[in-house]
Amino acid sequence: MQPRPGARIWIPCEVKPGPFSDERMVRVQSRAGEWLGFVDVSLLKDLELEEGPTWILATIESVEGARFSARLPGHPVRALLFEGSIERAVPVGPVEA
Repeated sequence: MQPRPGARIWIPCEVKPGPFSDERMVRVQSRAGEWLGFVDVSLLKDLELEEGPTWILATIESVEGARFSARLPGHPVRALLFEGSIERAVPVGPVEA
């Protein structure tokens, strides 16, 4: 997989309950650092999961070699962009209407 800017991908994350029933606190870790924020459950792969591992939908901003920067949805507590290894990203297939 060679992702390009603008592509949507799934990135592994950990979730915990958020302040609202339709929101989760999300933590995404990589060697480059950590992204922490609050995200609407509709942007997670496991919509009903309240706590544990799942995947978050992201949009690639840039790709450099084997690394990428992605914009994660929601309200970040820390960094706005997430940087990670391309091998951890899973492309999003076509969305049914």
